[in-house]
Order: sequence, then C-alpha cells, then structure tokens
Amino acid sequence: MKDDDLNNAIEKLKIENIKMQHISKIGEGAWHNVYRIERNVEEDLVLRIRKKKAYGQLQAYKDIDLITEYESSKVYYHQANQCSFNICPSVFDYFHEESVVFTVESFMGKGKILQCLSHSEAFAIGEKLGEFFKVMHRKVPELQGFGNIIWNGKHLEGQKQQEASYIWQKDNDFYLSILNSLTTTDLTFNREIVVDKILNLIENRRKNQQKISLVNQDVTPENIIFHLDKVSLIDPFPRLDFDLKYAGYFVFCYKFLLPIYSNASRYQNHEYNKNSKILSRIADGFMKGYINDNVNLLKCLLDEYILWILLEAYEHYETLNKSELDPKTLQQMGDKEMIMNRLTLCLNELEKLSSPSLTK
Repeated sequence: MKDDDLNNAIEKLKIENIKMQHISKIGEGAWHNVYRIERNVEEDLVLRIRKKKAYGQLQAYKDIDLITEYESSKVYYHQANQCSFNICPSVFDYFHEESVVFTVESFMGKGKILQCLSHSEAFAIGEKLGEFFKVMHRKVPELQGFGNIIWNGKHLEGQKQQEASYIWQKDNDFYLSILNSLTTTDLTFNREIVVDKILNLIENRRKNQQKISLVNQDVTPENIIFHLDKVSLIDPFPRLDFDLKYAGYFVFCYKFLLPIYSNASRYQNHEYNKNSKILSRIADGFMKGYINDNVNLLKCLLDEYILWILLEAYEHYETLNKSELDPKTLQQMGDKEMIMNRLTLCLNELEKLSSPSLTK
C-alpha cells in the first residue's frame, strides 16, 4: 500500500496531535493493511485500510457492499459487548470513498500467540469462548431475517424473510441434496455407512429446530486475541443463522478445518498443522463452555460437526469440477491436487465419524 493511502486516512480521521511516529503497522490480511495508532491520554486505536487489490485482483468500489460489511461489524460488536463486557472493540467507525476506505476501532491488545499456549491455557481460552458464544447465540438478534446480511437502503436485515420453521426444514433438505450429489459421484468412500449416518442424523435434527442467532463465520485465531485472563474478538463476518450449527462450526474449524488447510497459500504462515493439538484443546474447552455438561446438547453439536465435514467435502468436489480455478480459490484452497487430497481427508473423516462403533 502506498504511503499516500495512510496519509489520506489519517487526514480523514481528524485526530489531533497524531504524528506518523505514533503509527506502526501491526498486520496485513487479504483485504486490509492494519496499523496501531498510539495515543497518550485516550485508548490506542487500530486503523484498517482497505487494499485496492485482494487476491491479486483489483477490487471494484461498491458503496452498498462496504456499508453492509462495516455496519454488520458494528452491530456484531454492539451485541457481543452486551453479552460479555468489552469482548469486542467499544469504539468502531468507518470511512469510505473511492480514494480511501478504512475502519478505526479500539486496540484490544497483542495477546499470546497460538504456538506459545500450553494445553491447559488453550482449554481455558476455549472454555471462555464457549461460554461467550452460548450467551451470544441465545440473545435475540437486533436484525430480522435469515442468511447473509444486506443493507436495504435504510437498515440491515437478513437476505431471507421467511418463517424460521420453513427455513429450518429447507436447511435439512439441503444436506440431503448434497449427500445425494456425493453418493452419485465416482468418489471412493463407504457410501453405505455415511448415508445411514446422515439420514438418521437429519431425521433427528428435523425434530429439534434451532434458534436463529447472530453468528460469526470467521472464528479463526487470526481474529481472536488470546489473553490468559480473557479473550477478545475482532474483524467478524456476521450472518443470521442457526445457533448450534455455528457452535458446531467452531469445533469443526479448530478440530479439522484449519489443520487441513495449512498447505494453502492463504494459511501457510499460520502453521495450523503444527499447532493442531493446541487448536484441538481450544475446541475441547469450547465444547465444555458451550454445553455445560448437557449430553443432548453435546450430541447435537457433534452432529453439526459431521454436517460441516459433509459440506466441506461437497464444496471441494464442486471446486474440482471447475475447468479453471480463479486466483482467490488458488490462494485459499490451493491447486486441484491439493483440493483432491483435502477432499479425501474429508471423506475419510466422514467414514470414521459414521462408523457404527462411534454411534453407539
């Protein structure tokens, strides 16, 4: 990013007595360069300046998309802080015009890096996260609807405005449709036990409708600050969806997804495969904090974990069938050989979790 973008953002911020020596770069993601603004009296701030290019491609300036993204973050931070005091930045604002787009928010500290956590620390952090997400998922969202959050010109809402019971049954139907798609392919896996497991799972799932909540689709360690006495969440990707489904997503990410994505360019620097045991302990702590020894809740959460693996297998298969992979896919998922290898891991895990010995 050019220094002009940083200077432009600082000028737009209109913060008094801030000199360039008070600003330091602290990170870089796919979409933003991240800076810390140190202040003497008031709390430090984080400045995220949107890149002109992401995944090797120029990004078109779309006013409504930016409003949707940043207003969604604002709503998520507000609700999260109601559930757990200052778990998210208390200050958040954004600026957008074609010359520069940025957000500014409270600096939540540096935290401890993943590979330096002990197993007991990882479990304790996971437990805190589980307790928070349980409260967050139980809270009635301020937004109406379901699915991707959109800006309708006046306020945010879910993309779908339908009865929750109808959406719930369609969600179950969707899993059956992708199961059918996978079983009619030439992929090698034990179809009989997988189909039997998923059919029984969905039959039970239909009877236990979940609650629509404000959930976070990006719970990777990049967006969680690990303090030993607390945790902080930043840069969320909010959505309106079912509560236990996304509790299962957290476990899926930390137990399975992040380690198997370690060879993709987007995640290589994080070395999740080398820290898979720490990630798994965070997931274990999360389950303890979320279910609070409720055996039925644990079963439902683990069923959602299985469905996320099924979905991941399906998405990998669909990606393999594309004639050409775009730069974003190549960076996030890797080439076709890497995608095929990961698909095999997904199918193997589905088989293992569908084994009759594990369902007794």
